[in-house]
This record gives sequence, C-alpha cells and structure tokens, in this order.
Amino acid sequence: MSKTIFEEFFDFFNNLLVGYSKEDTDDNISALLQSESMMEALSLKLSNSMKRYSQTIDQDIIADKNITIDCGSDRLTSWHLTPRGQKYTWYGKEIPNTACIKYGCCYDVSQTSNIELSAINETKVEDHQELFTDISLEMKNKVSATIGESSQQLEVLDSAINEVKDITITNIKKIMENATQATANIEQNIEITSLSPLRCKNQCGEPATAGYIEQSLNIEIINNNIITDFTKSVTETYIKMVSKTDTEMSNIDMRKIYIFAIFSCLLITVIYILCFVISYLLFSFVAKRPPPNEIITHIMATILIVIVYMFWSVILCIIRAKGKLRTIFCMF
Repeated sequence: MSKTIFEEFFDFFNNLLVGYSKEDTDDNISALLQSESMMEALSLKLSNSMKRYSQTIDQDIIADKNITIDCGSDRLTSWHLTPRGQKYTWYGKEIPNTACIKYGCCYDVSQTSNIELSAINETKVEDHQELFTDISLEMKNKVSATIGESSQQLEVLDSAINEVKDITITNIKKIMENATQATANIEQNIEITSLSPLRCKNQCGEPATAGYIEQSLNIEIINNNIITDFTKSVTETYIKMVSKTDTEMSNIDMRKIYIFAIFSCLLITVIYILCFVISYLLFSFVAKRPPPNEIITHIMATILIVIVYMFWSVILCIIRAKGKLRTIFCMF
C-alpha cells in the first residue's frame, strides 16, 4: 500500500531532522532469512508436512543393507560460500571468527547406527504446491513477527516469494521424485543423494559437519534440499527487488522535493514562532514583566526549540527501534 502525500512529507521532514529511517532493515531481513533460527523453523514445519507423504519402513529390512550418502555434487555458488553467523558485542562491534561458510558439509561419519529410512509416496503437483505454501507461510510469519506486519519490506518479501513460486515447486517435484526412486527397491543396497549442498550445523572454528541424522535419513535430506533451494531463491530475489526499488527511488521527483523543502522551512518557522511566543509568556509570567528586549526572548526560544528537537529525536528513535535492544541507546 502506497503512502499518502502527508505520510511522504512527514517521512521527509523526520529524515531531514534526525536522519534516514531505513537503517539496515533490508540487510537485517536478508540475514534473518538465512539465519539458524529461520532454518530450524522451516525444517520443523517441513518435517511435520512430510508426514503426509511418507511411511515408516520396517528397519529390520534395511539393517543389513549398505546405505551410501551422496552429500551433493552441485557446484557451490557465491550464495553458498557467503560467510554467515557473524556475532557482535553489545555495542555492535564484530566478534572475530564468528562468521564462516555454512554450506557444503556432509553428515558425521562417526554415526554408524540408528539411521532410519522412510518410504516416500509418489506426489502430485498439488502436493508440491502444499509444501511450498507451508514453508512460505512459515517464512512470512517469522519475518512479520520480527519486523511487524505493516512493514514495507514485508511487501517486498511477499513479492519475492511469489516470484520464486514456480521454480520452487519445480525443485520440490524434482527432490521428491529423487527421494521416491531412492527407496523404490530396498532389496538392494541404497544410495541416498542430496541434490543441493547440505547446510553445516557446526559452530565456526569446529570441524565442518552437517551434524547427526536426527530423523529419517531421506526425510532429513529432503528437508535440507527444499529449504536450501527455497531460501537461496527468496534471498537472492529479495535482494534484487530491494536494489531495483532503491534504483527507482533514485529517480527523484525534484518538484516534490522542492515543495517538501519549502513546507519543511515553513513548519520549522511556525515551530520557532510558537517557541518565541511561549518564551515571551514564560518570561512575563516568571519575572512579572515583559522581557527587556527581543534578544532574550530569541535566546529562550532557541533553547526551547533545541529541547523540542532533542525530545522529538528520542521519541522518533524509540518508535524506529520497535522495542529492540537499541532502544536503550536512544537517550545517548
């Protein structure tokens, strides 16, 4: 929903007084989309959804089978190789060695038991669409809970998700078909292939690993592949859309800027006049006589408008912080 002319003017006026309000929202959303908490939330949602399309196999049948895991041979892209997980001190300084590459790992080879497999049912286009709906809604709900439902960035994210819908559904179809074929004949030795690079679950500085298999092996790989492909597509599309929006915004309507600048000057003048009148009345009330000259009144008006500016800056800072930790720094 586009802003009214009055909302645009007050955004302009506030930015003129205390600086641009966008801060690092776009970067924050991009980081949130790729965060560990987002991955875990999507994985949990998808695990529950996959129960509709899988059945438990009698594990005695596969107990003596060799299970080979191909952790993915696809080339790692710049998105996969981007260091993630950067941590900061309470005052915003980067903590060294807390960011590292988070894709391209394989499962811990020391895990030799309790590996289970599930039979994956054949799925239809409607099923792939349902899986897409499940993870896309989970992603939007988690982001909206963080940045607010009225944020314009949420509209951009929604557009990005719609943009990648078809390719994501196609990828889900391919991943599900690959998983179905892998367990089609469990009388033979089984090879489970990941179609996408697996996410690393180790902390930076620890040996690289996709962790232990905590659920059925093929369900785990399905979840990992779908979430990785979906997150990658949404993040890259979101960044492109934000860049395009910023480029379009650079085509400034100079006529509107001049009008806003004139009205801003008028508004500041009106506020100063009000401060001047209040200062005059305040001096007259305290001293029981009018100010001896206008200079004193102007000095008082200047002090008053500075106080108003400081209070307005703090209020605007608190509003923009939206209850986050940086709210405590609004007084400094």
